[in-house]
Amino acid sequence: MPFCALSEAKGMVIIMNNGAFKITLSTPMGLQSGIVHFIDDNGVLSGSLRAMGNENPFANGRTNGSSFEFTGSLKTLFGKIDYTARGAVTGDTLQATAVTKFGLMQINGNRVKN
Repeated sequence: MPFCALSEAKGMVIIMNNGAFKITLSTPMGLQSGIVHFIDDNGVLSGSLRAMGNENPFANGRTNGSSFEFTGSLKTLFGKIDYTARGAVTGDTLQATAVTKFGLMQINGNRVKN
């Protein structure tokens, strides 16, 4: 499974969800394309969401196997939209939903190959 890099430390298996995905967001302003970068440090997820011409960092998210959750703010022309995103990666495909005060935003994407 390409999404997970497995390593052993003191008898434990640590699943690290690192990578970049080209995504499409279904926003109140229509479909938007972007890139999300994930950095998993022993289940603590951070990274950035680049969309609508802005870099939007996030930190203190969580991973559990191929599932993830994180919160952040998406900068738009009309101000910031706070969100909580929950989803999973299956193979090279990302699917998630972001909950905002404006409703749900669907997020779909594919892994960026190096």
